[in-house]
Amino acid sequence: MYTLVSIQEHLKWQEILDALEIQDIYYTTQYFLSALKLDPGEAYLFYFQSEHGEVAYPFIKRLVNEEQPRCFDIATPFGYGGPVLKIRTDSISLVAEFREQFLEFCKSAQIIAEFIRFHPSRENADFFKGHVQLLPIYESHSIDLKLWHKERANSLILDDVDIRKLGTVHHMFEFLVLYYSEARRREEADSYYFFTNDYFEALVSSLGPNLHLFGAYYNEKLISACYVLGMGKIIHFHLEGNLPEASSYQADRKLLMKVAEWGMDNYYEEFHLGGSVDSELGEAKKEIANRPAYTFYIGKYIHNENLYQQFIALNDSEIVRRYRNI
Repeated sequence: MYTLVSIQEHLKWQEILDALEIQDIYYTTQYFLSALKLDPGEAYLFYFQSEHGEVAYPFIKRLVNEEQPRCFDIATPFGYGGPVLKIRTDSISLVAEFREQFLEFCKSAQIIAEFIRFHPSRENADFFKGHVQLLPIYESHSIDLKLWHKERANSLILDDVDIRKLGTVHHMFEFLVLYYSEARRREEADSYYFFTNDYFEALVSSLGPNLHLFGAYYNEKLISACYVLGMGKIIHFHLEGNLPEASSYQADRKLLMKVAEWGMDNYYEEFHLGGSVDSELGEAKKEIANRPAYTFYIGKYIHNENLYQQFIALNDSEIVRRYRNI
């Protein structure tokens, strides 16, 4: 049995998250409201129940063809997500029944393709081997804040870079200067990652106190900054911006370590750093992580091959480029 909950039914959506003990910003209606600025469409939570357990799967349904046959695809938003399981008996039976119901739903809703950014630290992609095609993207790193030591952080940072916690609204446009400067330097960046001001304004207004901004200053000049998302016990690294000189001072490393210190002081238990297609940032995350790396997977499932080839027709490399989370 399944229930389809729209984003307008935010109380019902939250009740399901609470029942499954999901305290992760990427699954909330607040986050989806900002994500809809990047992926216009309709946001839904597909909630499945059986004797074997429960599954919650939020996604965005997007129109891909306005003419007849009118059809859609679905995707998880920028970030990390995918189905979350609450297992009562065994996961194999639960996933099989869930997928059977979900495939029927997609057929009735004229959904022709599905793209899932799985959640590395939840390792939920593992449950769907054999059900969807899994494309490994990069190693995703994390800090166990219960094991984080300020002394280690202080031994790795440089005194000439000053880290400050900034106002998410007041300093947003200063962040955007750094963000767009870096995005334009990234030669292989897809235009998808040139997020508009509207997205950042929606992020600030939707997430409120769950959004945090940190900046690195050198000689009173902001050279590096990052937004992080915090809810429950988890902080997620979200987006960053850097001036060219930031790498000379390892500003990104110091930023991450200071966020970890702040998270520990504020009783968070995990700082999910994620990964990066940028080798320098990826190495910085790998260097300071204190947990084994996860693998970030994109899941792909084509529900109607003929219509998919007619209206979408992305090969695997294009899918990776489109859904890799920068």
